[in-house]
Amino acid sequence: MNFTGFNFNTVEDVYKEYCLLTKNTNIDISFLNYNRLKNEGTFQWPVPDYGHSGTPRLFTDKKFYTPTQKALFNIPTTIENTSELPNAKYPYVLTTGRIRDQWHTMTKTGKVSRLMTHIPSPVLEINPIDAYKASIANGDIVVVTSKNGNVRVKAKVSDSIREGVLFLPMHWGKQLENDLNRTNNLTNTLIDPISKEPDFKYTTVSVTKYVKPFEKIAVVGAGAAAFRFIQNYREINTTDEIIVFSNEENPFYNRVLLPEYVTAKLSWQELLKIKEDALTKLNITMKSGVAIDNVDTKDKIITDSKGVKHTFDSLIMATGSRPFIPENAQLHLPGRFTIRKKEDADRLKNYLDNTKLAAEDQHVVIVGGGLLGLELAAALKHKKVKITIIQRASRLMERQLDRISSKLLAEEVQLRDIQIYFDNEVSTVFETDNPNEIEIALKSGRIITANAIVYTIGTVPNIELAKEAGILCGRGVKVNQYLQSSNPNVFAIGEIAEFNNQLFGITSAAEEQADILANFLAGDISSFYRGSVLMNILKLEDINLCSIGEIEIPENDSSYEEIVFSDLGKRYYKKCVVKNDLLVGAILMGDKNEFAEFKTMIESKIELSDKRNTLLRGSSNAKPVLGKLVCSCSQVGQGNIEETIKSGVTNFTELCKTSGAGLGCGSCKTEVKKILSKCK
Repeated sequence: MNFTGFNFNTVEDVYKEYCLLTKNTNIDISFLNYNRLKNEGTFQWPVPDYGHSGTPRLFTDKKFYTPTQKALFNIPTTIENTSELPNAKYPYVLTTGRIRDQWHTMTKTGKVSRLMTHIPSPVLEINPIDAYKASIANGDIVVVTSKNGNVRVKAKVSDSIREGVLFLPMHWGKQLENDLNRTNNLTNTLIDPISKEPDFKYTTVSVTKYVKPFEKIAVVGAGAAAFRFIQNYREINTTDEIIVFSNEENPFYNRVLLPEYVTAKLSWQELLKIKEDALTKLNITMKSGVAIDNVDTKDKIITDSKGVKHTFDSLIMATGSRPFIPENAQLHLPGRFTIRKKEDADRLKNYLDNTKLAAEDQHVVIVGGGLLGLELAAALKHKKVKITIIQRASRLMERQLDRISSKLLAEEVQLRDIQIYFDNEVSTVFETDNPNEIEIALKSGRIITANAIVYTIGTVPNIELAKEAGILCGRGVKVNQYLQSSNPNVFAIGEIAEFNNQLFGITSAAEEQADILANFLAGDISSFYRGSVLMNILKLEDINLCSIGEIEIPENDSSYEEIVFSDLGKRYYKKCVVKNDLLVGAILMGDKNEFAEFKTMIESKIELSDKRNTLLRGSSNAKPVLGKLVCSCSQVGQGNIEETIKSGVTNFTELCKTSGAGLGCGSCKTEVKKILSKCK
């Protein structure tokens, strides 16, 4: 069964081993072979002979499995409750037990993703009257205390539980070296001397709203991850001090939309994730244009680029990444650019304007056929600028697409009169007598004359600060499920966070990490990171294309299946990768309406079962866009979002999951949040 040390090839082999364990016992089924069990169904043990039909009813001879063969009845010594009664210090009765979908106390059922969707994390059920008296609101983190210990969980205010009684499920034990969700911290270890029944079901406790100790949080970086952390943390905690350092003068903007800013399709204001007045309300200290030069983890002191020292209790590194630049790029010379931040975009924009050439007379060479390169090419082409793409690989987006979808994409790009040179690289860039012109020599020997060259060939995580501070790094900063680095007071999120030896360089992953870290620092230890589903959405006019999860099947692995629907003439292509009845990856081209649905299926790891035909054959429940388009990734309109809010979804994260808005590149989340605040 492919488990180390479990050397059985089939289910039948496991069954045979079990039969041998029962031989010559009261439950002997060693005469019942696997084929009979499979073909004839249920048998009641024992089955004392070959061909035996099983025991129809036990103990009809009135002989029991006791030394005297007589039944033993234990009579209680008292009918009074001898458990501890509520008192002034512990005024509530705590009951505990299994929840509906965890009948195996999570030892088996907890490994089934579908069953974890019912109640994914522990909550304390409390009556509304008790909650009101204790100033506890639904979702608040509470501390439950008994004379034996305490736990810290979220509260669920429910009128299904009587006043004076609390319920906490028993399934969550010690997790990730932390036992604050463990019910047995509270319960008594008493057992009935005769029946040996544990006294778990009745414990007196107190419950109070969790008050987090004040701390100073320093955030290094002002990108998507930092912004989402600050925004979410302030919704939970308004008292902690937060200081943010940005090495750019312009913090909190949408880098994904820089190509549209270069071409003036979008104004700078439209790229901002938050306006000045809203930023003021977040009550943070913003240090724009100030980098961090040194981190002293021992004394918890950081030194900024102006020489000023700042103390911290928790340090969050969200330093992002920088463009990968070839050694011979010579960006200090005219006409050579990268595009990663506003400063880069302004340089390119101003340079093209200063050529005094009409857009149709300009020629820009883009090195790299990934997402950024293609989106920049499309944005400039929209202004009628001549575009040439130099791609080192033999196809576009070679890491995000398979060969067929990549070929279809190349056809779409070339139809827009964009020249692509595959299997080629830039050798040298020369200046010419014309100050607005350069010559680009390719390794193939071809010479291209252009006005500018832009390098978009990947990024490098900014981990130097962490390394110098002695924090464990690989390709990124190594983090655990709580996004903690090797130093428990230093956290890393976004493009620099390396979890389980993997980097997740996408906005949705950065925001997911920020959500979890905000909850954790606020005191919710049941919130932890499991990794993110990689995805890529190409934002080109009239091209619907995205990839999610695993897009290629490993060689010689029969557990994978590939389901493909295509109309290559119309450049429609849909590929689903399934492993053991789980959707693990997809490519959607020509129609990406199923993006949100597929992403949720992949993330939840829920078996397809009877949904397989409707989901994979295009009969999805994708809703038409209502009102103004807000999320182009998932094709969600303002009307769709408002409908979802009216149905009762008022939590921002849940609103995104339910409506599908904001699940892709994340650029629409600010607008989604505005719609939510207006509808509340």
